[in-house]
Amino acid sequence: MSAVSSSVPATASTNLLDKYMLPKVALTVITIASLVGTWLTMTTHGAGALGPVAVRWLHLISFAALTGGFMWMGLFIRPAEKPAQAPYFANFATASEARFRRIVQAALPLFLLTALLDLRRFGAWGVGWLVWLEAALLIGIGLAVGWFAYGRRVQDPYRQQPLARLALGLLLLDALVQAAFDVTLAQGGQPLPLAVRWLHLAAFGLWFGGAMWNIFIAVPSARGMVSLPVVVASSQQLERFRVAVRIILPTLIITGLIQAYPYVGLNPSALLTSPFGRLILVKLLLIVVLVVVFITCPMWRACSPIAGMCNLDDLYTPQNSPEASS
Repeated sequence: MSAVSSSVPATASTNLLDKYMLPKVALTVITIASLVGTWLTMTTHGAGALGPVAVRWLHLISFAALTGGFMWMGLFIRPAEKPAQAPYFANFATASEARFRRIVQAALPLFLLTALLDLRRFGAWGVGWLVWLEAALLIGIGLAVGWFAYGRRVQDPYRQQPLARLALGLLLLDALVQAAFDVTLAQGGQPLPLAVRWLHLAAFGLWFGGAMWNIFIAVPSARGMVSLPVVVASSQQLERFRVAVRIILPTLIITGLIQAYPYVGLNPSALLTSPFGRLILVKLLLIVVLVVVFITCPMWRACSPIAGMCNLDDLYTPQNSPEASS
């Protein structure tokens, strides 16, 4: 690593900037798929009208922005192993957390408002004991996440990580309660559908929020302080996310298929003969696109417009070598 100066620009070529549309395509696909999935779920509740669907979808999107973000902040940001890189890693972590803080300041009120609207609707449908559990969780999430979003900023970015892990745990517990609402209303609260629904919601939140972090936090933060140690830090974080996604994405797909099975079975014609089946087909096609993008991104070095962020070996290609830039 010493062969490349920490001040060497690591920005990518125009072609790579074009490739970087792929992560944005993936985020768009999962956003549309989540809307379709929310519509399907609300239809099983007998509440497939635009208003309830929009509230529920905004609830899940804001949940995902918080959940995946706190996963990244609490688990993927780590101090440098080499003392010389420590200031760069810390500055990058500080800049990333500042950007995430601004996102949380918008996402938390949206999450709490839509959660309360959902809570009111679920309470009116007679799911009483879950309402109290959800209310307690919302108070805990509001306090923990609100402390990060609106409390006094700390100088050491790593001191916030225990709070991030606490927020992540509370949000994943909230996903379990949300799953219990859905399964109680649609399938009588059976344990296996409950576990499947919880895994589906958790996987969605972790993937969506993590993808948001990469696009809207990691890349802009790194661009503002491009240097070799920052590229190393961002590359390591992205690799940790990619390892997690190898579990998260299959979980999201498999649990989605399991949830669709009671409605269409193994009969392909059922996907075309009813509005419900056609919605499931649309979601399946979107998932196929998502898988193709996920496989293509690392192969095409399209995870980031900054050379070396997808793969540190890219720093040693001729166009990015110190000789080429001198």
